[in-house]
Amino acid sequence: MNFLRLVHQAGLMFLILVMPRLFGGEPRNNPEARYHSLQEYFNRHSLVSPQSRSSFENPISKSDLGLQRPIETKKHGFGYYFGFESRFLYSNNPTSLDSSPVQKGGIWENSINNNFILGAFDLAGATFSPMLGIGINQSTHFGHEDLGVLDTSTLRLSFNGIFQFTNGWSLRAGIGNSSDFDSDMTLSYQQTSPSLAISKSFSQGPFSTFLDISLSYHFTDASFLEMDRLESALLWGFQISFKHFEISPYLRFAYGNYTNQNRHEFTANTGMELSYRFYDWLLAKLLFTYSNRNANGINNDFSRLDSGGAISLQANF
Repeated sequence: MNFLRLVHQAGLMFLILVMPRLFGGEPRNNPEARYHSLQEYFNRHSLVSPQSRSSFENPISKSDLGLQRPIETKKHGFGYYFGFESRFLYSNNPTSLDSSPVQKGGIWENSINNNFILGAFDLAGATFSPMLGIGINQSTHFGHEDLGVLDTSTLRLSFNGIFQFTNGWSLRAGIGNSSDFDSDMTLSYQQTSPSLAISKSFSQGPFSTFLDISLSYHFTDASFLEMDRLESALLWGFQISFKHFEISPYLRFAYGNYTNQNRHEFTANTGMELSYRFYDWLLAKLLFTYSNRNANGINNDFSRLDSGGAISLQANF
């Protein structure tokens, strides 16, 4: 019986780890399936928004994201955003694969985000703000004994320059680096991504919306497959605030073209956050996200539904 159990576990490990590496799937390195894309957008812009309670509840509550009013920033020459979030999620496809022996599981994620605004400068009708970001994320999988191989710690570094114009449009240019480490702190995946984006936001009373269109190239260093790619993405979302509640649905489309392999893909992500703010700095959230990827090749397609809750701490200085 012990021998049969070992054979069974070895077969599961082969399907989860080896098969995706041979045929193009990335069970632990799916940037498009991660939660950070929208959250980083909000974190970045909550720092450059005015630090009143209303705008703190709604990080894009002003059509110009606050960069047209950099009075406090100019006084101090510095701004800082801190965020911590702990999430418990249930996933119907934690490996992000088209076919997997593990069909469901739980994920515990903890993340710390730091954003530093390094000043605000008037430039002939525009306002320019450089921003430095540092983030750490740790994910732990549970619900199946073989999901432990997906546990990952991620270090994220970014530098962005944001140009804000009087009509509410903004231009963002930057570079970011993301490094994934296994549970034994062995580097398994690294990606450096220069990017260029344009954004537009609008607000009216308790309602606000934004649109972000970006183009990026990802230089990757993976232990199992070359994944350098050019990616274009559109992110749209809106937020409605009512007393202590905030509802934030979003939709993201991305097209990726891989330069080191004959592969291209289209990914759609949609989700919603329902938040309750106890204090300016403390929120409870319900989270729902759905991801779907269509790509050429074997075992590259997947669909995934995650749902759960989170506790979030955040502060602006």
